[in-house]
Amino acid sequence: MLKKDNFIIGLISAVVIFFVLYSLVNLFTDFSYFSQSRDSLWVYMVSIIPNIILSRFMLVSWNMEKTGKGMMFISLLGVLLVMYFVLK
Repeated sequence: MLKKDNFIIGLISAVVIFFVLYSLVNLFTDFSYFSQSRDSLWVYMVSIIPNIILSRFMLVSWNMEKTGKGMMFISLLGVLLVMYFVLK
């Protein structure tokens, strides 16, 4: 499935990776899900970092530009939404 270079696959995989990592981090910490406190900001950022690293590999090393762009789009959108809702 990941051998196809598709923008939609990048979008979906970025969302799935984010929520899986976010759930794992929340499993081992005492923050409530989708907390809007400044203390929980690191949980969101830790969950976004693997998407950025994986999209870099897709763009540069694996020649999957459309999938990497989809992952980078979701990562950027996630960072902007977190900054808007948590830091307002």
